[in-house]
Amino acid sequence: MAQVANGLVIDLRGVTPSMRRPLVFAVIDRMVDLECEDSMVVICDHDPSGLGYQLDLRRESRGMFEFDCDQRLDGAWVALIRRRLR
Repeated sequence: MAQVANGLVIDLRGVTPSMRRPLVFAVIDRMVDLECEDSMVVICDHDPSGLGYQLDLRRESRGMFEFDCDQRLDGAWVALIRRRLR
């Protein structure tokens, strides 16, 4: 994990697959608790679209975040998760 000026970057490529989503949602839950308006960038080795769907399905985060993802030239996937403007 690395912290940047306006948010957090989490590289999940070296994290055990069963721990990836729990890690991301632990950070998101903390962002909600703190009413944090920073963004989070998640780097992974597969299409993270399911993470975006799950983010909108969870009661704790429903409608609070925007989710965009894209594949980089090196094959890694990058997802941007940011708070929706009120």
